[in-house]
Amino acid sequence: MSERQATVDTKERHPDDEVNLSVETLFDVLESSHRRFVLSHLSESLPPVKIDDLAEYIATAEEGTADTDPSPEMTDEIEILLYHVHLPKMEDVGLVKYDSSAGTVEPGDAIDGTQGYLELAEL
Repeated sequence: MSERQATVDTKERHPDDEVNLSVETLFDVLESSHRRFVLSHLSESLPPVKIDDLAEYIATAEEGTADTDPSPEMTDEIEILLYHVHLPKMEDVGLVKYDSSAGTVEPGDAIDGTQGYLELAEL
């Protein structure tokens, strides 16, 4: 395993368990702009958030304009990446609770400690 990769403990978590993420794991998650947008949006929205709304939020943020809607193709591509890549990875480390059958996501137990790192990553 390279120094850049993070080991993720995917054992079942209990609600009373304190979740501590290593800096390496957190940096691995924050490496992706899509995952940073997810964390940012979850901190500004009332949970649960619909994944298709989240994909549209990310597509709009990436295209950089509030005057036009993002292309449906871009939104669909981001939604697929959320379902299959980003949200499962974030759920594995406790940052989100992801329900693929309901199509929703909400903050996980470990999200509270990410705000300072997220602000640094957005600089």
